[in-house]
Amino acid sequence: MEFLYLFMLVLCGMCVRGEVCPKQCDCDMDNGLNRAMCVDQNIINIDVGVSKAVQVYSLSHNAISELDNFCFKESGYTSLEVLDLSFNTIFWIGLHAFSDLDKLKHLDLSSNRLRFIPSDLFWDTPQLETLDLSSNVFESIKNEPLIMHASLKILNLNNCRIKALPNRLFNRLPNLRKLDLSENYVVTLNTEVLLPLRKLERIELRNDYWQCNTAFTALEDWITSRGITYQKQCTKRGPNMSEKMIAVAPPIEKVQVDLNEVWNITTEKNETATEMPPRPLTPFEKFDKEFSSLQAFIIGMEIGLAFGIVGTYIWLNKFCTCGALRCDRPQNRRQRRRRMQRLEGDMRTNLLWSTIVNPDLETPPLYRRELSLPDRSPPFPTYGLPIVTEAPLQVDAIRLPDRSETPPPPYNDCRINI
Repeated sequence: MEFLYLFMLVLCGMCVRGEVCPKQCDCDMDNGLNRAMCVDQNIINIDVGVSKAVQVYSLSHNAISELDNFCFKESGYTSLEVLDLSFNTIFWIGLHAFSDLDKLKHLDLSSNRLRFIPSDLFWDTPQLETLDLSSNVFESIKNEPLIMHASLKILNLNNCRIKALPNRLFNRLPNLRKLDLSENYVVTLNTEVLLPLRKLERIELRNDYWQCNTAFTALEDWITSRGITYQKQCTKRGPNMSEKMIAVAPPIEKVQVDLNEVWNITTEKNETATEMPPRPLTPFEKFDKEFSSLQAFIIGMEIGLAFGIVGTYIWLNKFCTCGALRCDRPQNRRQRRRRMQRLEGDMRTNLLWSTIVNPDLETPPLYRRELSLPDRSPPFPTYGLPIVTEAPLQVDAIRLPDRSETPPPPYNDCRINI
């Protein structure tokens, strides 16, 4: 009974406690928003067990390399307003990776390994205002809009190894207010690049590669004439003597924190508003979500093997002279002669073996020749000549009554030399 009572107390305590903060993270409040700081924990996935009510989510200094399509939607992090993914190893982002992040306002993707991003990558984040893409590897940029977004106000492209700025680069950013292009490899800048940015208020162009010629001086004058905050580069600059100090502190063991104590998870109920049903996925989105590269590779291997087997079967039936899958090479003269000799030897062997097995074969007649002369005694009378008598016959030409010719040996006494 006491054990049952203790078990009920533990169960009730777990129900009251609710969700907890993972050990890899620090959970607190930031300006009234639920914040989870999961920094420098070798995390490889965005879902580490943080509650779905998180609004400020920091995953910087980890080992995240990819952002799959619908990853935040499937994990339930649709309430995010601030997302920090800086100092990871992200080199690929799915086209619908930020799907359903309707409340996202600040996104930090700095210090990653991005070389290219689709221009409509942030189409699913309509309230995005700040985007940090600094310290990536955008070496070659095409003459097309880099980003298409109607609400973006701050864009940071600092230290992205950009070599040139095409004229159409910022054509689809009508509300951009601040632009940072510092520490790149650009040597010149045209006025046409900045003309679409009609609401630009501040621009940063810190760079050691600018060519301070007449054209660049005229560009600086044009920037200042439009009231844009800008620090001129074609002036004598002093050395930068500041340096960053890094303190190494021993790691502190973290304990689980009750989110009910640090977060405000209660949600306001709006009776007038009706819950919108989730938007069904298009066939392309469903295919992109469910079909993996491994499945495509396996299907390709199976199709290739099937075509190879069918092609081999057709080729063998067409080019083989025997009309079947088993074909023999044509024999030359020497092989045919050896084959005939082997057949003759087999015939002789079979004949000899048959005589040994069946010895009662028919033998030739007992006598090799019949009597050549009539059976009469000499001397024999002559016909027509009474005086002349015929010479007696030789003994060997007459078959004697008690003598017979020796018959030939039977067949079973023959010997064939092979």
